[in-house]
Amino acid sequence: MGTSLPLKLLYFLRVFTGFIVHQFAIFQLPISLHSPIKPPEFQNTPTSLCFLAPNGSLRWPQAHPFAGSSFLHTPPPSRIIDLFNKKNWFQLGVLGANYGEAKFIHGTAHMSAKNYYDTLGVNKNATASEIKKAYYGLAKKLHPDTNKEDPDAEKKFQEVSKAYEVLKDEDKRRQYDEVGHEAFTQQDHGGFPGGDGGFDPFSGMFRGFDFSSMFRQNFGGEDIKVVVLEISFMEAVQGCSKTVSFNAAVPCDTCGGSGVPPGTRPETCRRCKGSGMTYMQTGPFRMQTTCTQCGGSGKIMSNFCKSCNGERVVRKMKSVKLDIIPGIDDNETMKVFRSGGADPEGNQPGDLYVTVKVREDPVFKREGSDIHVDAVLSITQAILGGTVQVPTLTGDVVLKVRPGTQPGQKVVLKKKGIKTRNSYSFGDQYVHFNVSIPTTLTPRQRELIEEFSKEEQGEDDKRRAAGASG
Repeated sequence: MGTSLPLKLLYFLRVFTGFIVHQFAIFQLPISLHSPIKPPEFQNTPTSLCFLAPNGSLRWPQAHPFAGSSFLHTPPPSRIIDLFNKKNWFQLGVLGANYGEAKFIHGTAHMSAKNYYDTLGVNKNATASEIKKAYYGLAKKLHPDTNKEDPDAEKKFQEVSKAYEVLKDEDKRRQYDEVGHEAFTQQDHGGFPGGDGGFDPFSGMFRGFDFSSMFRQNFGGEDIKVVVLEISFMEAVQGCSKTVSFNAAVPCDTCGGSGVPPGTRPETCRRCKGSGMTYMQTGPFRMQTTCTQCGGSGKIMSNFCKSCNGERVVRKMKSVKLDIIPGIDDNETMKVFRSGGADPEGNQPGDLYVTVKVREDPVFKREGSDIHVDAVLSITQAILGGTVQVPTLTGDVVLKVRPGTQPGQKVVLKKKGIKTRNSYSFGDQYVHFNVSIPTTLTPRQRELIEEFSKEEQGEDDKRRAAGASG
């Protein structure tokens, strides 16, 4: 007897919604189903799978553990909680071919004798550079245009390209190592290994769909963030132009960034017709995934530039001229758009982040948009008043000193500070007065000071006497 439409819809929502939402956060999707009493055998098979039966109940296999599976670690109650992740997606139980009976599958069934590492001829611990080197060697050797006599050349080339597409990507490679070759490749072929007559209700919908890259995008070249530029205080205040040099990826001069020898051009990929993507229409759904033959570039290379080894970029010193805005502060980081490393795929370069270090100035001290300077007065200037020359950001000015100015007293020069960022206003300049006490005196100076001291003492005595009599 066939399964009712509501049950099919329930199964669809259970899997599809749980998977999509989990891309953003761990999501628990409770679904109420009738559940039989938990059989004791399940306690001894913690890695067993459960299957959705036609009547909406759950069946637990008596002795059919799914090798390596961790889909259900404990028997579920009547409200099932599925924790979806990329690994468990491939281990999801399947329905019977006619939706009439539950089928059991074993993770060791039909294991492939060859994996992607074997395809490229490297071991599982190979580095990224070793994998790349192996791929380039095989790509040259197996390219269909250079092996027209071999009818299997194109198939072999596609296998090598597919293996490299997975192993060159850190996330895909980690996922591949976790779930194994057989489970990983099911996303391209639909269904699961073993289980005669097994049926995957989503095999047509998701065949060839790359779940691991569903939400990944290529945003361009490498960002450079390690440059530190040192400038003077006045350069920071007034702004300046500087040139910084750093090591980064730049387009290969030999091939002009094409990756092929001069005078030749990459060939358009015949599988995706140069788009870099393949498409599949299943009912109302239109799926797209990266082309496995060209790796998403839309081009196929039969020969590679010797200077960059087909990478299209090389690492070398790059120089960028910077226009430093007035008022930049110490340890502030500038972001220079599209001045970082070049992107091998021809997208926009990365960004350049330059941290500015401002040297201390012997005269000026900065506090936001305000600046502070010290002005030293002699004893006579402090007592009698006068004028003093004070430095500002635009040159020296003559400042009037009032009689009786005390040490530590300050005056404010309005709008003599630093220009406020994104504004037409300026900060202020604070002048702090210090009084210089002479350490040596001439005989005449000493005589006058002593006479002044006597006068000062006499005045103090008169004030004390007047205070006592009053």
